[in-house]
Amino acid sequence: MPAPEGYWSNQSPRQYAFGKTTVPVRYGATAERFEVRWGDCGGTDCGAPRYRTEIGLNRGRTRARFDQDIWYGWSFRNGSIPDFSGSTNPFITVGQWKMGGDNNPIIKIQQLGRGDDNFAGCDPNICSRSISAPSGDVFLQLSDVMNILPATPQNNWMNVCRLFDMRSAVSQWQDIVLNTNFSTTGNGYLNVWVNGRQVCAYRGRIVATQDTSMYPGPNHRRGIFVSGHQRWDGTRPGQPLPILVAYYDEFRVGRSRGEVDIRMLEASGVAAVD
Repeated sequence: MPAPEGYWSNQSPRQYAFGKTTVPVRYGATAERFEVRWGDCGGTDCGAPRYRTEIGLNRGRTRARFDQDIWYGWSFRNGSIPDFSGSTNPFITVGQWKMGGDNNPIIKIQQLGRGDDNFAGCDPNICSRSISAPSGDVFLQLSDVMNILPATPQNNWMNVCRLFDMRSAVSQWQDIVLNTNFSTTGNGYLNVWVNGRQVCAYRGRIVATQDTSMYPGPNHRRGIFVSGHQRWDGTRPGQPLPILVAYYDEFRVGRSRGEVDIRMLEASGVAAVD
């Protein structure tokens, strides 16, 4: 299925890569279904190799700007992504903000393998340890800022917030709200709520690279991105990764929480995006 109006797609040509589904659905009649299988790649991804099925906002619909407040809301559900050990972790991203090209992602929502984090030992001035989810393998990582702030165990490789557990997301939609200003200085903020509970309150710089040649501001992509499976190949040579399926629903961009929070919108009877 082609990307919805106002979006571009970056996915394999397989028919199953992206489409609409009526089960499961968070709100309304349909949700988006993403699927990645072993060997699904295109362009420069194939030489890495990396696999993905993503859709992203077109340049003209990219509302985010550096150093300006913006809100995002969406619901995520895991279809078949397993948890991984540290020795097999293929680094799966289920949402990211980029400036395009070879620039590092500004923000990634990424699954880590067991033992791949040092969240408990992370500097509390960087990691939101006091409010983050008490357990789980899905973290929010600030990748671009690592160009000026070296990633170390002391800052948990800039995995600054623990959001939720991928296994729990199989049976329950994760209603996510994210608010940030994509700051290019030290006055940045990044707040995230999952299922109505705040799990992230990062303060500090968020953007290191201000390249607007492709987009006027941070461009959001959603879907599944397998960014590297060297560990998997090393421990399970010749064995393909399992089929990866994930669902998105009710993605919104706005200037306030009331415009994007599905729980608030549902309670008010606002129509579904569909």
